Amino acid sequence: MNNETGGDATGTDATGAATPAGTTRPQPGDWGIDTWLGRCVRGAWLPFLPERLREPVARAVIQVVAATAVMFLVAPLVDARGEAWLDATFARTLGALAATRGLDSAISLAQSSEVSFSFGPGGSLGIGQALDPVNDLVEQYAAVLLTSTTALGVQQLGMRVGRALGWRVFLPAVAAALAAAACAGPSRETCLAWSRRLFGIALFVRLAIPTAGWIDSLVADKFLETGYQTATAMVADTAARIEQAEKADAGQPWYERYNPVDAIGDRAQRLYDTLAALGESIVNLAIYFTVSTIVLPLATLWLLSRVSGGVFSSRPR
Repeated sequence: MNNETGGDATGTDATGAATPAGTTRPQPGDWGIDTWLGRCVRGAWLPFLPERLREPVARAVIQVVAATAVMFLVAPLVDARGEAWLDATFARTLGALAATRGLDSAISLAQSSEVSFSFGPGGSLGIGQALDPVNDLVEQYAAVLLTSTTALGVQQLGMRVGRALGWRVFLPAVAAALAAAACAGPSRETCLAWSRRLFGIALFVRLAIPTAGWIDSLVADKFLETGYQTATAMVADTAARIEQAEKADAGQPWYERYNPVDAIGDRAQRLYDTLAALGESIVNLAIYFTVSTIVLPLATLWLLSRVSGGVFSSRPR
């Protein structure tokens, strides 16, 4: 036999506690971070506004607050780190280019040296012609440095453009969020989606290049700096050693300086010993400048664009 009672019906939740009829007891999943963020974006904290205005106004307010934090807290930090890295690398690249020009001149001078002799028919021997491969390598390395300098100049220009835009880069995203308040249906959803995308683009334009420079500096200092210092010391020292090898002949007796056998043996040996490790050092420097000024920035910017696209792309609601 079933008993019926009047009055308000009651129910029980998952814990067995009674809940009044007509009310919904919060479930454990209702307090997750995703649910909280969703409620913030939808404007649940703006009950005094009409329902159709809550989400557009909430998005606009959130974007203004986020843009303020970016401009006053994040941007100065990443700008300082990124600009310091770009300026230091640009100066380092120009210095390496100047040193390479000096090395190329020294090798060219050694290549042009000849040993003349007049035993029998006479003639001359060019002992520096074997340096052609090294000279070609130095010229190719100079081309890499010129490309690296251009890449750094483009990055510096991009960072100055992003800094000059300042607040204005965030205005389209806020305008799109506010425009959604005047629309309904699909147009409203389109404006909200574009507001999200434009805010992600604004963050990328303002922060991507200095952030990439900061990340690149950490990677280069950790994995590339030691090899760079060693190779730079070798290249800087080689030009001086070539000049010393050329000047060493001036102090020799005339019969040794004009003895073709001794000249070819001793002089050539000094040149080849001086340049023995130069090829490897040039290759290491080419790797350093290619990776630090071209590969790392492109890879970091691509990664940041993927992250920005993933976070701020439109998602089903």
